[in-house]
Amino acid sequence: MRILIIPTTDWLGHPFPSRLHHIFERIAEHNEVHVLRFRLYSENRLNTKAIIHDTEQFNFKDLAAYYLANAPRHFSAVRRIVKENRIDAVVISNLLSGYVAARATKDLAKVFDLSDYFPTSGAGYYFSISSVPGKVVTRSFEGLLKNILEHVDETVTCSYPLRDRVKELGIQNVSVMTNGVDEFFLESRGRGSEIRKEFGLDGYVAVGYLGSIEFWLDMHALFRALHSLKSKGLRVKLFLVGARLRTKSAQSMVNEIKELGIEENVAWLNSFVPYRDVPDYIDAMDICTIPFDRRNPTAYFSAPNKLWEYLALGKPVITSPIPDPMIQARKYIDVAWNSQDYVNIIENYVKDPDKYKEKASSARELVKSRTWTQLAQEYEHLIKSLN
Repeated sequence: MRILIIPTTDWLGHPFPSRLHHIFERIAEHNEVHVLRFRLYSENRLNTKAIIHDTEQFNFKDLAAYYLANAPRHFSAVRRIVKENRIDAVVISNLLSGYVAARATKDLAKVFDLSDYFPTSGAGYYFSISSVPGKVVTRSFEGLLKNILEHVDETVTCSYPLRDRVKELGIQNVSVMTNGVDEFFLESRGRGSEIRKEFGLDGYVAVGYLGSIEFWLDMHALFRALHSLKSKGLRVKLFLVGARLRTKSAQSMVNEIKELGIEENVAWLNSFVPYRDVPDYIDAMDICTIPFDRRNPTAYFSAPNKLWEYLALGKPVITSPIPDPMIQARKYIDVAWNSQDYVNIIENYVKDPDKYKEKASSARELVKSRTWTQLAQEYEHLIKSLN
């Protein structure tokens, strides 16, 4: 098959692989995969087996300006790629360029991959989604998304709540394909103790979070729990590994850490580590967290990759009460609805760590069924069924 991808972000420059990057780099091993490159980053961080179409584009740091200014060029590029390469199917995972691509490929089989709730994730980079401007932009993006989905053959979502939301928009041809994990996360690692020493985690219970530091997080409850545990004399450190993508959410977190007086109990590597090194940093953690903000639709509808990455390394997981982790792995994880829940779970871990480690390790067989290789096979089968 010859497949054209209209990706969510910069295929080569993004700090870590996107969902479609994981899936279609595997499909590219025995199919011809073409990708329209959005040059959003100045350097290439990721490798590829795909054929990259790096067209002439206007360069803007602002995402909306970039996509709007380049819409005519993206339309022409898509039509040219389709014609010159005899494309069989198109997979879209982008709002503004997705609208353009859907109209440039009217007669081709099309899939829209909804990797998160794009209306709020797009609006959230500019406004608080609970504000009047945020609500107006979200509604506009919802209208755009619905219009695109009405012109594709199949919509694929990453979570069941997101599937249900798409059906509420009136779209019926929608299926779920969850996120997964790279096989190398299941291999034994050896650098965790080295990283613990480097970041001063020895002698502490290291409660970790690895990922983007953005507006969809609710770190307040976790910070309050850390403050409470410190006041009780427990040796607990929060180990944050990640940086911001677009917004200034990270600065508000820095301010709260100072206000609570927990600076000495937070070790923060404020950057994105190379993807192949991610398991080493998870290995340095005793407990791993998914502190997403349930009130934010971007978080509520999400399917965090880190759930599977944490469990692949046998790490106890505490998640906020977003639906997907509770649907996919409820008996292997703990749920914190508030700061006191974090305190209770961490205190119980200190009393009996083996209980929590055994629960996490028992998820290994489930994790093995969620590899990106298996998901790529399912995705390839779906695309073939449309032709």
